[in-house]
Amino acid sequence: MNGAALLEVQLVDNQLDQLAGEKRRLPERAALAAAHAATAEWTAEQARLRSVIATASEEIAEAEREGSALDTKRARLEAQLKTVSTERQADALSHEIETIKHHHSDLDDRELAAMEAQGDAEAGLIALDGRHPKLEAALGSARSELEAALARIAGEEAALAERRSVADASLSDDERATYASLRMRFGGMGIVQLEGRRCTGCHLDLSATEADQVHHAPADELPGCPHCGRLIVR
Repeated sequence: MNGAALLEVQLVDNQLDQLAGEKRRLPERAALAAAHAATAEWTAEQARLRSVIATASEEIAEAEREGSALDTKRARLEAQLKTVSTERQADALSHEIETIKHHHSDLDDRELAAMEAQGDAEAGLIALDGRHPKLEAALGSARSELEAALARIAGEEAALAERRSVADASLSDDERATYASLRMRFGGMGIVQLEGRRCTGCHLDLSATEADQVHHAPADELPGCPHCGRLIVR
């Protein structure tokens, strides 16, 4: 078997796997997600404040309409009060006028509360608008930094893919099939080396006898690690 080419393919694939993991865990990706989250939070708060303003405006308008109707009714009752001839009628009208006054006072309180809520929301909206340029700048910067990081990784991947293509061209179909089977079986790493007497796949030490057997195996064969079964390139 072409051990040198198989090992080169394995080493390149190891680096490609590392790059894939790095791509998923890029801090720039997290930074962009945080920038998006901050922007979404800003948008939600803007919508909430606008809703508060709209609701307060409706409450103020409704209070003014009700207040105007009460004023009209009160004026009519006060005019009628001047024309009644009995104390009982006067008491009834006076009671109704007082009820209107209390109702109007409640309306005034509601209108004042709505106006305060409206003013606070408008002030909050102005402050929020002031934050928008900074958020947009942060989002743009995070996006650019992620694109730069991805471009860097893409460049490294392209160089590795070229190396892999050269090594793969030296393999037979059977060797490619063997490599693919081992890669799947061992979760990515099926071709290993010895570092001293340690297998770089399972990280266990071979005995002196086992290591000697590996080193003296036929040149066209790749011996298996006695611990994990991965093929060892000498």
